[in-house]
Amino acid sequence: MRTLRFMEHDLSGTVAVVTGAGGGIGRAIALRLAADGALVIAADRRAEAAEQTCAAVVAMGGAAEFQAVDVTRSAAMEDLLRTTAERHGSLDILVNNAGIAGAPTPIAQFDETFFDRLVAVNLKGVFLGLRHGLPIMISQGRGRVLNIASVSAVRNVPGMGPYAATKAGVVALTRAAATEAGPHGVRVNALLPGATDTPMVNPPGRESNGEETFVSGIPLGRLATAAEQAEVAGFLVSPRCTYMNGASVLVDGGMAFA
Repeated sequence: MRTLRFMEHDLSGTVAVVTGAGGGIGRAIALRLAADGALVIAADRRAEAAEQTCAAVVAMGGAAEFQAVDVTRSAAMEDLLRTTAERHGSLDILVNNAGIAGAPTPIAQFDETFFDRLVAVNLKGVFLGLRHGLPIMISQGRGRVLNIASVSAVRNVPGMGPYAATKAGVVALTRAAATEAGPHGVRVNALLPGATDTPMVNPPGRESNGEETFVSGIPLGRLATAAEQAEVAGFLVSPRCTYMNGASVLVDGGMAFA
């Protein structure tokens, strides 16, 4: 009988870029990857928030660097990824996490300027990560990309139509990139979080909160924690996950099917 071999959840010696690492799911993913041994480049346009992430990584014994970036600018994303690979010798993991949402608003009342901003951050930002990250990984013959989409890409969430459209686009980009990069040793997958207890779902100052808005539609009866999302993200970019490519992984407490 053939002996089964199981791989450790070990990222020692790898270099990981996480966009939107200044808070929420992005910060949790940065901490998870650092705990697994990766050098984390915490990329965010909010310097103070990303530096707090780096401080949290260092406090737990990990390694992290802050890099300012606007994911909507091609030159900025190219510089981030190229500089990372040149300085550290490789770009092993890219987590395209940066995103915005806004308050639930019917399409008929949705602000056009904010729609353009949603597309720029949520969809173009992921595209630029792929556009500039994949050539580096393909030249290495290896790499792992994780794009953060949303349950709203596959389930209607009232008032979130434009946001959902950008996240459905992320899923489509993920599938296309997976088929293009897979033959070169690069895996591309998407994580689709459900409602998660972060400032995006529970922003300071909003009258209604995420618990009131979402919990009734979640079979598990509660919001996810950012750490729960990060655990799955960590698996998807780990050596334990070698045969998933182009997948859209729901972490939503059953919300998509309720």
